[in-house]
Amino acid sequence: SSAAACFCTNCATPLDVALQLWRSQGGFRLWRGVQTVFTGSIPAHAAYFTTYEGLKPVFSAWLKSLRVLPTLPDGLGAGGGSDSSQAMGAGAAVAVGTMAHDMIMTPMDVCKQRMQLSSSTSTVYDCACSIMKNEGPRAFYVSYPTTLLMNLPYALIMGTSNEALRQLLSPGGEPYSVAYLAAGAGSGAAAAALTNPLDVVKTRLQTQHLAAPAAGAPGAGASLSRVAAVGAADPPRGGASSGVSGCVGRGPGAAPVVCPRRDITYRGLVHAAQSIWRQEGYRGFLRGVSARMLVHSPSVAICWTTYETVKRALERVGMS
Repeated sequence: SSAAACFCTNCATPLDVALQLWRSQGGFRLWRGVQTVFTGSIPAHAAYFTTYEGLKPVFSAWLKSLRVLPTLPDGLGAGGGSDSSQAMGAGAAVAVGTMAHDMIMTPMDVCKQRMQLSSSTSTVYDCACSIMKNEGPRAFYVSYPTTLLMNLPYALIMGTSNEALRQLLSPGGEPYSVAYLAAGAGSGAAAAALTNPLDVVKTRLQTQHLAAPAAGAPGAGASLSRVAAVGAADPPRGGASSGVSGCVGRGPGAAPVVCPRRDITYRGLVHAAQSIWRQEGYRGFLRGVSARMLVHSPSVAICWTTYETVKRALERVGMS
């Protein structure tokens, strides 16, 4: 994500982009903005799991009192006779935890993106102060509603299916590490697949201003690659875009090609979804679903297995 790329005739591999960045600005360019992840991820995940642990029993008890959800057969879940209110309560708690997590991470993501797209070497603190001075506090949260719109459905599906799979894989007893891994992998894959249409729409909205160079443009053709427009694509002061992105040829000494912005295609979320359906049908919403599942499945498995393992270890030594 540390590259501002434009769409050219032929797409480069991630390795091509990494090598181009390495040659032009050194290896540390690939890690610009990583300090924002370390700064924000610890408090964000602390808020996420604290909210989850506090609200899961509350939501589960409330849903159970409504008596509208079916009861699972005996033998599923710890103690048997567990009902689906526990799974739904877990999903709701994960969703609220996601809101707390994104409340912390959204400003850090803004700083990370600004640092990645800039050629300066400012610190996170300098970047945050600059944004606050020039754009005000609203700039840190302008994307928060959109972030929640994309993340909440994923959180609900992942949290609910993760808890349900744990109950299924650990009948009548405490879940074990393999069950945590399997439940996390399954829930991550399911949530990624079911929310892929939202990700497709979001990606189209974010990249619709990028256009490929004309076929007769200098350097166009087989030698072109999709690479980072580092420096050349930096927006001018004040936040407005310069309107161009740079494309660099594969071969040494290749002349840069200007990729002009094209007219905005989609007017908003609903219009983008309607256009994709009209032009590509349901297949348009499935683009990239396999890759997304391959990313989210191990990610959720590792995250939740690590959390549950550490939690159980702390409980055993009396720290919970």
